[in-house]
Amino acid sequence: MTAPKLHHYVPQFHLRRFVDERGMLWAWDKLSDRIFRSPPKGVAAEKQFYRLTQYEAGGHDPLAMEKQLSEMEGEVSLITDQWLNWLPQMAPLDKVPIPSINRWIVARFLAVQILRTRDTRELLSALASAHGGEPIDARELHTELIWNLDVVERLAKRFRRSIWVFARNESATPFVTSDNPIAFRSPDNRQWLRSLVLVPGAYLVFAMSPGAVLYCHPREGAFRKLSKFNDCLSPVVLDDGMVESENSGQVFMASRLVLSSRPEFEAERTFASTIGTDIYAPTTT
Repeated sequence: MTAPKLHHYVPQFHLRRFVDERGMLWAWDKLSDRIFRSPPKGVAAEKQFYRLTQYEAGGHDPLAMEKQLSEMEGEVSLITDQWLNWLPQMAPLDKVPIPSINRWIVARFLAVQILRTRDTRELLSALASAHGGEPIDARELHTELIWNLDVVERLAKRFRRSIWVFARNESATPFVTSDNPIAFRSPDNRQWLRSLVLVPGAYLVFAMSPGAVLYCHPREGAFRKLSKFNDCLSPVVLDDGMVESENSGQVFMASRLVLSSRPEFEAERTFASTIGTDIYAPTTT
């Protein structure tokens, strides 16, 4: 078999959930302000992105990581497909049945998804350059991080223990995704957070499709009261403004591309113009 050359840092199963009626994604490049259409296989990917060059000379399979990621994606696709089939039929406060093994598989996926993106590679490269010393290959540094079981397990444990709440989007505004799809929001909901270190109290937001989102809230602090909603469909009815607010997280997190089932990105453009300003800062008296 031909070795895979184009490695996706956002799984194609996830991207395919955001396509239009022709099976295409609409992409907005927030850096160039360009909108274009692409099949899922053509975005959030790079040639040989996960190739293990540091082990290749020793005779080890340089595509071992890409193969492991593909196997994990297959499991998560099946599990989350079930959820997305169930959610439209559920009533608010109904519980999504999640066996413990499925919870662990998805928690591990969320952890790895945070680590595997182009955004994380760029952050690592910038940190390495700032410390000076011998030049470090960014791909090798990045793949070593993804393969660091201690890092992955600690992140996965946090997400597994979190309070999982699902929300259904029945508004006219679809959820969007991006080339860095796992977002984090501060406990007071005022800020999106981007860091290699998880901020205490922050919660995870993952739009699984245009019509459904998963929240993972820490069990400590203010979110403890949400324990009664664990694994449930939220009673909150999402309106267009609430969906646009969640979509702003994808604008903030994206390295370049925000991805949608439709070509309208006006709300995303508007939010992008506020990044780096204090327009959403807490008011003072």
